[in-house]
Amino acid sequence: MKRLICALLAALLLMSGAALAEDFIDITTLSLAELYELRERVDARIEALENDAAPLFPSGLYLVGRDIPAGDYLLMEIDPTVISSVIVRQGEENESPLILHKLVNGQAVIRLYDGTWVTLIEATAQPLETMTPVETLDAPLGEGAYLVGSQLPAGDYIVCTIDHAPLSSYSVYDGILGTDAEVIRFEVVRDTVELALRNGDYIELSGCMIRPAE
Repeated sequence: MKRLICALLAALLLMSGAALAEDFIDITTLSLAELYELRERVDARIEALENDAAPLFPSGLYLVGRDIPAGDYLLMEIDPTVISSVIVRQGEENESPLILHKLVNGQAVIRLYDGTWVTLIEATAQPLETMTPVETLDAPLGEGAYLVGSQLPAGDYIVCTIDHAPLSSYSVYDGILGTDAEVIRFEVVRDTVELALRNGDYIELSGCMIRPAE
């Protein structure tokens, strides 16, 4: 751990133009003043990285276009032991016309439009464009909803049941939440099912998981 910290400090000094003869700094040889200077550099770098990090919107009520930009978002449930959901309405009041109300089981992807009001309940939202698309699926994905081309690559897959799930099923849509997407395939899974997915498909898993076909 000490070597890792030293390597980080050395990298920060290199970025500021300091010349180093070694790949890391032995902090035991530094004076108190030099250690203070290094700490200030580390704090400044941490602050810069935090400011550059992708925004994460917590549970709450937002006016799209004012409080949260319009666009596509990854929704993540905060605690699997409580019910997470997203509600989109035309107005701020609970009595205003409902556009969408959906449970967030694990995760989901939604498109938000300017002028609508979105409520996140025990869920967070992160802009989808800030996330690196998954090129290879190394492990099975469990319950949740996934956009093909973003959370999993297009290709052939196996959908299988999760032990002790009361009911296992999957749905494939031609778009994400908030886009008037239509179901293009639905199936109750009793063992395993082979499935081909294309970019732009949106698959929702309930009581089952998905893995690449061998």
